[in-house]
Amino acid sequence: MISEGKTFGGILRVYRNRANLTLTELSERTGVASGTISKIESDAFTLPNMQHVMKLAKELDIPLYTAIVPYLHKIKREATLRTLLEAVMQEKNVVLTNKVALQLLNCPKSNTFLSLDYLYQTAGTEANEELRLALYDVICDYSRENGIPLYLARSLFQRYMIRRENLSQLDQTYVEGKELLHYTSYLHINERILAYYKFSFHALRLGFYSDCIHLCKQGLEIDHSQSEQKAAAILAIIISYFELEDYTLGHFYLERYEMFDYPEVHKHARHIRGKLYGKTGKFDKAIPVLQECLAQQAQDDKIVIANDLLEIYLQVGEEKKIRELFLAEASILPENLTTPNQYNQMGLYFRTKGIFYIQKNEVDLGIDSLVESVNYYRAINEIKQADKSLSVLFEFYVSQKKNLPVGILHKLVNVYNGSSNHRSKQEV
Repeated sequence: MISEGKTFGGILRVYRNRANLTLTELSERTGVASGTISKIESDAFTLPNMQHVMKLAKELDIPLYTAIVPYLHKIKREATLRTLLEAVMQEKNVVLTNKVALQLLNCPKSNTFLSLDYLYQTAGTEANEELRLALYDVICDYSRENGIPLYLARSLFQRYMIRRENLSQLDQTYVEGKELLHYTSYLHINERILAYYKFSFHALRLGFYSDCIHLCKQGLEIDHSQSEQKAAAILAIIISYFELEDYTLGHFYLERYEMFDYPEVHKHARHIRGKLYGKTGKFDKAIPVLQECLAQQAQDDKIVIANDLLEIYLQVGEEKKIRELFLAEASILPENLTTPNQYNQMGLYFRTKGIFYIQKNEVDLGIDSLVESVNYYRAINEIKQADKSLSVLFEFYVSQKKNLPVGILHKLVNVYNGSSNHRSKQEV
């Protein structure tokens, strides 16, 4: 433990003595003059050359934080702070990146807007996600406190686009990210459209269907393209109206959606049309359309259609068709889970399967399916849906006046500990 002083000079002396190096030997290793090293050790410099400080710290394995922080508030030159920022980012030091970036913005000799732009551009070219977020956080906080809406909007947008990819924090990201919606007028038109659409998809994912519709419509008002992105936004509106059981408006937007000439639109439009038939009780039309879609879709896209068919089969009592779907499971369930919706659909599929088998008194198959449902919902932190599947399981044992078997408890413990979760490739 270091006991000599709190200044970098005192710490430097301790590390040099510990390494059994003379001033001359350390000078030869670092290229820093022995006299300069001596002055740093004795704190003769109010602010030594930071290049020298970093060289000495690196040679003696002194933590970069320990070397830089004592001098940071004394640095007044913008060029020095930029050099320091590059150095700490190369070391992947998030805490120091935050501190140096903030000092750069507070530097009295720097132009605030040029410094903000420099940090924004630096963040945009940085590959490390943690460092990018650290820089955007600094820009956000500084811009908010000092009333600079342009850079607040731009950094909020970039920060949201990064954080929304973390599937385990979608609720928190949505709430925190909504601050951006107050500043969209400061974004470039294309970023503004993208922000509305991304937030609408996020709202759809969380089940905030009215929010999804409102946000999509805001994007559509300013989006004069005929892009796939715009088509996807209209699809989100259709799905939301279906969830709200407003099939009239859902049908209205389906007709708009079908006007887009893209392979993805053609693929989804037929399915949505079949789903609409089912939602409005036209089962004789819905079933053949959905069966055709199921046969034509790629395997990773079949699960949604399978769930729609299961819903209809249950309503019309088609037990044979339900069992046929379950038997064809290997060719229906996605091989590669990459999106939150796939996980959600898998959770729904296994819950439906679990309920069906329990009702048919095929208890073991039913319970295993319900546990699997919980597993998929937990993988994307869909707690409400996971609890819904658990409730079905618990209610069955309560109704039978039986204790939950130890084996089932072990499976559930593994699920909630994360040891058996099916995790998305997108999850951070």
